[in-house]
Parts: sequence; structure tokens; C-alpha cells
Amino acid sequence: MSFSFLPIASSSSGNSTIIMAGSSMVLVDIGITYKLLNSVLLNNRIDIKNISALLITHAHYDHIKGLRVFLNKTNDIKVYTREKTKNILIKNDPGLSLHLDRFIEIKESSFNINELNIKWCKLSHQGWGERDNTGEHIGFVFNYHGQQLSYMTDLGEMDERIIDLHRSSDIFFIEANYDKNLQLNSGRPWGLIQRVIGKYGHLSNEQTAEYLYELVDVQKTKHIFLAHISKECNCRELAVKTIKEKLKAKQGLDLERIKIEHETEKVYPCLTKTLESCIIKL
Repeated sequence: MSFSFLPIASSSSGNSTIIMAGSSMVLVDIGITYKLLNSVLLNNRIDIKNISALLITHAHYDHIKGLRVFLNKTNDIKVYTREKTKNILIKNDPGLSLHLDRFIEIKESSFNINELNIKWCKLSHQGWGERDNTGEHIGFVFNYHGQQLSYMTDLGEMDERIIDLHRSSDIFFIEANYDKNLQLNSGRPWGLIQRVIGKYGHLSNEQTAEYLYELVDVQKTKHIFLAHISKECNCRELAVKTIKEKLKAKQGLDLERIKIEHETEKVYPCLTKTLESCIIKL
């Protein structure tokens, strides 16, 4: 048995991740081109035809850029998402209506793809009005034979419902999008800054650290992957430093036992020795 993940891309330029669990291989988002996705998979000796399912978190372009070509190039891989998100996707790209039979609306609180159990929750993230509608943005909890991976990007805050669902995971795939001081002094339009730092925007390093302090299990958690790090308003070293400084104060936690990874062009092992995870920077 093996349970691992392959972050292919994680930034405002594009997001896509493979979750591997036994014989199951689930693609979360396809915010990159089909050509790039296939190239990365081939480099990791993965046949794109072996993907079990595609999960779409929301309808922003950096999460669905390659969707239409993916559907055109593959025959029977199902696309799981919420009804509102599906409707926005088809409204924005009517060509997707040719593949309506491939879409499965997520309705139940928990569902299975082969031996991989998946739970979902709504996340607080919106676009700039109706013309930038995200649909219904969601995150996931993947469970495979008792091992749990939490997947959350593009959210401005967490409520108790989200925290309760994701608490004590083995792996956290979570965004640390920006440093607040860098964001406030970025020179960006004030409307954009307000959106990013607001409850429907993104998590700052400090917010992510605070949430992880509550979510991390001192005995169980082994791996934290910091995703969606802003190129303009953050840096990897600062994000990792902020998380570590906060977690040091958690009683009973051996920080040396937890891997805190981020976006970089390298290959590193995850929970198992049989599979490795890597990231390709766009």
C-alpha cells in the first residue's frame, strides 16, 4: 500500500496536484496546459490514462486552464465538482457542454474513488463579482487506510466546521499565500489588496501558522506542504520560518519530525518510500 502526492504546479499561474493511493490516482485541478500536465506525468513514469478522476475545487482560470483539452484528449475520466461550479464552467466555456456526461456533481458529504475515501467542505473564496464567479469553492480530505491528507488552497479564513474536518491529518496541503507587510506595501491596487487579505481571499503566512497550530496533531502529523506562495508578496523562506516559529510553541510537538515543504524544483519523498512528490515551478 502507498499514499503520496505529486504537486505539479501551485501558484497564481496554475494549480494541479496528483493524489496517489494504492491503485487510485486522482488529479486535483488542471490549471495548467494539458501538454505540460502530460509532460510532467511522463517524466514521473505516469500514464495520464491511468488517472482515476479529476476533482475541480472552483472555476478560477488558474485551476481549470487545461480542462477542455483534457476532456477532449481523454475518453472516460470523470470530473467531480459541485453543481454551481459545473454550471459556471459551462457558462464560461460552452464547449464543455459536449462532455456533460463526464461531470459528476458532488452531493454527498463523503464519496469513494476506488479505495480512496474523499470528504469535502466549502471554503471562503470568491472572485471579483459575477464576472469572476468561482462557483462553489471546496477543499478536500483524502483518507486511505487510516492515513489522512488535507487539501486546502484559495481561502481567506477557516471556521470551526472546516477546522473540525481537517484536524489531526497526517499531511496538510495548505496555502501560505502572502506576507501581510509585503502585501500592504506591494504597490498593487488597493481593491486587489483588500480582496486578497479579506475573508474571501487568501491565507497569509501568519493565518496559516495560527490554523496549523490548532490543526496539527503532535503524534500523527508528518508533513506540511505550503502551497500557492505569492511570487510578489511572499517568499518560501519567510513562509516556512513563520510556520516553524508558531509551531515551536505547541506543547509536545517535535518539530524535527515534521517535514515542512514548499514550492521548489526538487524531488523528495512523502509518506512512503515507494513514491516521491515533486513540484514544477511555472
